[in-house]
Amino acid sequence: MTHRLRPWHPEDAQELFEATADPEIARQLPPFETEAQARAHIAKLAGSDDLVGYVISDDTEAVLGGVMARLNRPMRTAWVSYWLVPEARGLGLASRGTVALANWLFDKGIHRLELGYRLNNPDSRKVADRAGFIQEGVMREELEYDGVRYDTALMSRLVTDPVPDTEALPGL
Repeated sequence: MTHRLRPWHPEDAQELFEATADPEIARQLPPFETEAQARAHIAKLAGSDDLVGYVISDDTEAVLGGVMARLNRPMRTAWVSYWLVPEARGLGLASRGTVALANWLFDKGIHRLELGYRLNNPDSRKVADRAGFIQEGVMREELEYDGVRYDTALMSRLVTDPVPDTEALPGL
């Protein structure tokens, strides 16, 4: 089976909406109470100059995950995020998708990429490491979920940083 990045399509709304039943995925996306809201999010991605996102997919076109970046064009920076459905985790797809997105953003003139991960989420740290991001510091009690505060690590990758060994997903 081959994997790739592809644009979001309106017909992906049901899979996107269903994916947000997983709280780990829901935290990466705007809150969706309906499939129509997921469809509106997909439309927003398609029409935005400062928000880009792609589906991590396979030969069946299934939505296995996503990579996204919120751009600050004047500063030439972007905030990157990624997520995968549980059955797609552990295959290196998030790292490969993040590398592909980073390469694409650097080709578009972005200089600095940033992301954060909860310190109690070592798998997310592995994704960032494999995608060439370097930890810069810890943001104490930055996030709150269900009344619990979490420390997060800030990581970045500059266009001038070494290129990671991780193979980028095709598609961009």
